Amino acid sequence: MTGVLKKCKSLVFGPGLFKNDDDRRRTTSENCSDKELLEEIPEYNKTRRVTFADIGELHTKFAPKSTWSLNGGGVTNVGYIHRNCAEHIPLKNEQDILQESESPAESVMCHVSVLQTPDGTGKLESRNCDPLELTFGKRGKDIGEFQDATGIIYISRDQILVTDMVNNRLQMCNISGETSTVYSGDDISEPWDACTTNNGHIAFTSRRRKCVVIMSKEGDILWSFGANFFDCPCGICIDADGNFIVTDVCLNRVSIHDNAGQFLKYLGNPKIAEQQFSKPRYVCSSSCNDLIVSDSGNHRIKLFDKNGHFIRSIGKFGKGDGELKTPYGICNDSFGHILVADHYNNRVSMFTREGAFVCHVIEERYCVKHPKGLALSPDLNLFVTSGNLKACEIKVYKLKCSDPTVIVHV
Repeated sequence: MTGVLKKCKSLVFGPGLFKNDDDRRRTTSENCSDKELLEEIPEYNKTRRVTFADIGELHTKFAPKSTWSLNGGGVTNVGYIHRNCAEHIPLKNEQDILQESESPAESVMCHVSVLQTPDGTGKLESRNCDPLELTFGKRGKDIGEFQDATGIIYISRDQILVTDMVNNRLQMCNISGETSTVYSGDDISEPWDACTTNNGHIAFTSRRRKCVVIMSKEGDILWSFGANFFDCPCGICIDADGNFIVTDVCLNRVSIHDNAGQFLKYLGNPKIAEQQFSKPRYVCSSSCNDLIVSDSGNHRIKLFDKNGHFIRSIGKFGKGDGELKTPYGICNDSFGHILVADHYNNRVSMFTREGAFVCHVIEERYCVKHPKGLALSPDLNLFVTSGNLKACEIKVYKLKCSDPTVIVHV
């Protein structure tokens, strides 16, 4: 393992400039470059190291002006810090991975056979994925091991980023299971889920810090938001406009924040039963610009349009086709079909945007146990975090792409 990619810069951003020792704890403009900042405060970088111990004070005293919700939803504070948390690990086949090209995104809707049974009832039989291609990871604290892989996202060229809440770190891996980068340190505490922003940064929810943290891919923690707003931030995604959508599993709400972290609105109307959340865990933005939430406590998937207006609920409690038991991770293909980790049914199921059940993409016979995080690559590799009590393995399945035709055998 090599050392840290580059030296920690330990800088604080925000309004104001450091003029003297009394003003040292003030922050500078976001637009101020590192060079200008270092010229202004040559001694600060040598004498002070900013960590998350300071973030509460940054949120309280030095955050930009916050926005209150119109319905009394509270305030979103934004703090700015700078810290390197990445260790780069050379891959054996790193050059080969960089030369790989990605196939265009296609639908994963597959042929579904409806078999007519003697009693006249129909039974779905789907053939939509090849047998398990690869499993990597195991329970542990070493590189390439996991203790609770709660979230997984696809980055590029079959690279995935896995959040490990118990090990307090994120690992960048390739499809072969090799870890290329580990993000860890005091500043990364109980990361639950992550996403990439429009400018290429990594945003992740921190359960212990009760905020969302934005970090560069080089490991510099840039800023955060959500202090005094979240209680237990869980799932996170970015919509087409660059807004953050964050679920809070304890406060039973899903909120939208602009690209600067300021609160905009909540999803759903708490006065309407069908739109109420109970332990919302994961969220994704679809190719149709829908916002899709796994409403775990209600055993449903809920869809909203890009403006946050409710569209429909999908699923209900049960173990039959189209039923769910505590849905977790969700993802979708280029046509808006929804894949959901049906946690306690030990499977991954597929639904259309209109709410129709299609098939079980992966079932327990494919060795998936209590799936949590889901990610789908453009060339239809489905990544699933799986395990018994805690997800400690990453399973990779190759999905088939075919004409979404239903074939009926009588």
